[in-house]
This record gives sequence, C-alpha cells and structure tokens, in this order.
Amino acid sequence: MDRNLLLAFAMSFLVLSLWSMYQAPPPPGPSDAPAEYSEEVTTLDSAPPAGSERFAELPEGEAPPSLPPREASPRMRGDLAGERQSPEAERMAEQIEAELPHFRASLTTLGAALTGWELSDYDVRVGRGREPVRLIEDVGLGPAAATPFIELERGNLARAVWRLVDASNTEATFEIERDGVRIEKRYVFDPDSYGFRLTLELENNSTEVVTPRFMVDWPARQGVGSDYEGQAFAVLEDGEVDSQPILGLGSAGFFGSLTGSRPKPYFDYEGDIDWAGVQTPYFLAALLPDDPGQASARIAVLEPSESGTVQVFFDGVQIPPGQRAIRELRGYLGPKEVERLEALGSGAVQSIDLGWSWVAPLTRLFAWLLHALYTIIPNYGVAIILLTILVRVVTTPLTVKQMRSMERMRRLQPQLKEIQEKYADDRQKQSEAMMALYRREKVNPLGGCLPMILQLPVFIGLFYALRSSIHLRQAPFFGWIDDLSAPEELFVIPGIGIPFRVLPLIMGATMLVQQRLTPMQMDPAQAKMMMTIMPIMMTVLFYQFPSGLVLYWMMSNILAIAHQLWVGRNIQPAASASTGSQAAKSTT
Repeated sequence: MDRNLLLAFAMSFLVLSLWSMYQAPPPPGPSDAPAEYSEEVTTLDSAPPAGSERFAELPEGEAPPSLPPREASPRMRGDLAGERQSPEAERMAEQIEAELPHFRASLTTLGAALTGWELSDYDVRVGRGREPVRLIEDVGLGPAAATPFIELERGNLARAVWRLVDASNTEATFEIERDGVRIEKRYVFDPDSYGFRLTLELENNSTEVVTPRFMVDWPARQGVGSDYEGQAFAVLEDGEVDSQPILGLGSAGFFGSLTGSRPKPYFDYEGDIDWAGVQTPYFLAALLPDDPGQASARIAVLEPSESGTVQVFFDGVQIPPGQRAIRELRGYLGPKEVERLEALGSGAVQSIDLGWSWVAPLTRLFAWLLHALYTIIPNYGVAIILLTILVRVVTTPLTVKQMRSMERMRRLQPQLKEIQEKYADDRQKQSEAMMALYRREKVNPLGGCLPMILQLPVFIGLFYALRSSIHLRQAPFFGWIDDLSAPEELFVIPGIGIPFRVLPLIMGATMLVQQRLTPMQMDPAQAKMMMTIMPIMMTVLFYQFPSGLVLYWMMSNILAIAHQLWVGRNIQPAASASTGSQAAKSTT
C-alpha cells in the first residue's frame, strides 16, 4: 500500500472522527432507579417541576416525554424577552462580592444567584491584551445557580428579590418567604479551591402540602476565543459523560440535515447524576448533587447554536405543614487539574477529555512524558521535540526495516517499469510477475504501512494531551509561538484577514521533501500528482491544528528525511537487483 494513500485515508478518518465527536448524540433513555429521600419527608414520584421546563417551544403536537402539560413561565419557554427582570427589581437588588485566593465571586439578591466568577490564577487572550478567565458573567441569560421554585406556585423566585441575611468573604445567606413557605439559600465558598457548597432549606409554615424539586438553573452562551472551542454542556450520568456542544445545540447537525431529522429542544437525564454543568477543554463549571440517585438533569436550548441551560433538580418531595427539607449541592468552577478533580470526587476527573478508551492510556502517557521532560528543560516546545526524538528512537527497528524495504523498492523501479510495459495488456500476468520479483528480492510492498499505523496513535494521543492538559494551555515555545495548545500566528495578512502561520508551511515543505525521497508504487503521473496534492492538503489541514501538534509532525518529518538519507547511503544493494532486465525476463 502506498504511504501517501494510507496517510490520506488515516488523516481523513482522523478529521471525520474529530468532527463526529462534536455532534450531539441522541438523548439517554429514562432510568427506572427507585427514589429515596431523607427521613423527614416522604417520596413522591412525579414529573419534573415546571421550573425544569426551560427550553424552546416544541413543534405543534409534540410534548416532552413523561411530562404532563403545564403552564411554563416565559423564561422556561425560552422567551428571552422575558429574561430581563423588572427595572424596579433591578434597582432593589443588592450586589455582593467575595474575593478568595483563587477566584472572585459576585452575587445578587435578585434570585440569590451568581452573576460572576473570575479566576485569579488564569487569564485569556483578548485582542492584544489579556483578561481573567470568567466562568460566569452577565451574557443576557440571567444569573447562574438560580432557583425558580415554580412548582410551589408562588411565582418565579429567580426573579424575586431575596433578603440578604448574612454575608462575609466566605459565606452568603439569602432568605425569602412567600405565603407561608420560607426558603433559605446559603453559599459557603472554599478558600483553598475553586468551589462552594450550596444549601437549600425549605420550611413549610403554610396550611397545605408543598412539593419542591429544588431545581438549580445554569445558563451559558457560546464564548469567543480559542479557550471556548469545544465549549459544551455536559452531564455525568451513570458513570458516563454525555456532552452537548453549544454550537450544535438545537441543530440537527450535518447528517440530520441530510436525513431531515428535527433538532432536539432538550435532553433529559434521569439516571444517577454525579455532576452537570458547562465545560471547555481546560475549565469546568459544574454542580455536584450530594445524592446522585435522587438527582435528575436537563440540557435545554435557548437560542439554537448560541445558548442553552443545564438544570439539576431532585425527585419531588411532599412536605406537610410544619415540616422542612434540605438539599445540598457542591459547585466547582475552575481548571481541569487532575489532582483537584480527583480530590473533588463524584467522577469530576472524567470531564478531562482523554479521547477514546483505547487512546486514553496514550494520552496519559504522553502528558506524563511531556511533563517529565519539562522538569528537565522548562520549555514545552523543547519537550515536544525531545518526545519526537524519543518516539523515533523507540520505533527505529521498525522504521529501519520499512526504509530498507522502501529503498529496495526504489532500486527495483526499472524492473517494475519493464514488467509494466511488457504486460501492459494483461493485468493478471503483470501482477504475477511483480509478485515473483518481490519474492525473489525479499521485498514487501506493504512494508511501509506498519510504521504509519504506529504513528497514528502517537499523533492522536499527543493531540488529546495538548488539548486536555491544563499545564500545556498557553505554554510558550519561543518568539511569537506563545501558546502550543493553539495555532500560532506571526501576523494577519492585510486585506484578507488570514493569519500567516510559519510552522504549517515548514511542515508542508518537509513533507514535500519526504515525498520526493519516498519511492512511489504507482504510475509516474499519479505519483507526481500525489507529491503535490498531499503536502498541500496536509498543510491546509494542519493550518488550524495546535502549534504543538504541528511542531511534532514537522520534527517527525525532518527526522524521517535524515533517516531516509542515511539508509539510502548505507544500504547494501541486493546482488540480484543489478541484473537489470534479466530479472524481468526470468518471470516469463
């Protein structure tokens, strides 16, 4: 098999696989897990609360599964015009700030919710400057961690002004009372991490039974910049992460548009919910219910391909007069650092995308190797170059065998051409004669396949290592290459606005040289075309890849060229290869 053709197939498969990962899978089916709760209250099997119906209006005649029809607030129907609070409520609202070592949190008494969350240890490039990473900010969708309690039929409490009971740098407590039902909402911030604990306590002092679901609402809009590529809502249900990219939310997708499928306005999760929230490749904003078996989640569309919300709520619980109930959730809004996520528990570490199950060990290995090399030479660009050399050394025995086989193939080209001309009208005899020549010269025409097959897992593993390791985010190399996890940019070409990138162009040039040194087992006209098309195609493909990945492939090409030149000068030509046309004649 020709090396170029195999490479084209491999890279096409890689691109298709990466693209398909960002398409929305079908929603999971309902779970039959039994419901349990505390000793204070009794369990009530009922549909999700009205407050959990925040999604775009369904087509006529279509209703959510297992949800009886009920009146929803404008916000729950995705009516963004109804999202804005009344001017009077906004004027009455009080703002609270909590500044801790790792983050700054902003809260409001309007809904007793979070309006901002800014990381102190991480920044993001905005234009020519830098700003702190903001995992919560006002984007016109309302605050995060809002608790509407629509099911209590006492109005939308996410729009009400709550009373601030107590506030400090590590804690904020809010309270509201409506028609005999008192709700206390308490945030306790962790000064040593990036999280908080949210406690919701409902006390029923009315004369009727109430059935709260303690729904917490977390909206998000697609962010701008390389840090937000792959931004998605995600839920860990029954030990499996389901991710819904915001850019694909409410869209039928490529294949759906071809088949005429209708986009899904929501995704329900009714198994054990360990966490649910919003994530990017390097950061996570998630809610972790203390009782996953009682929790459910929903991802809903607000504006197709632009915004949505994730909601966490619990099984409905009957609270008689004079009784109370408490629900607790933890929140984490910070970097995807393995140590912190493992300490957090609840499967939070699964938010780190290590690729397919067979790729994950390679991703961990390469991330560990890069970090180990970085401790020796504190530059991740140099670490990638050393890793490339290490991979080349490990695969040297196979590579040498492949290159010797390819060099023999190159020296057999005159005999092969002679056979092709002699049996131009008889493909079967031509094939038989060529195979006889291969056997006599002990040449395997497929000898170049194995090293390329081995190279592909390395490529994919390094891709995920660059994409998932927070340590590689914004890791500089030299000069203008100041972020190995993103495409480099020397300058923007005036007039057309296309960034000029050096590494992909050098990579394409090295591939062109490598192609010319590699013998082609095809028609000369086709070989010439492949020598031109493949480098151009790979350059275009790699133009949007992280600079660290382009650096690896470029260095791999340079080492392959040097290796090929060395093998070509030192290989001992087979004695029978010098017999010229006699080899072809002996096959008749």
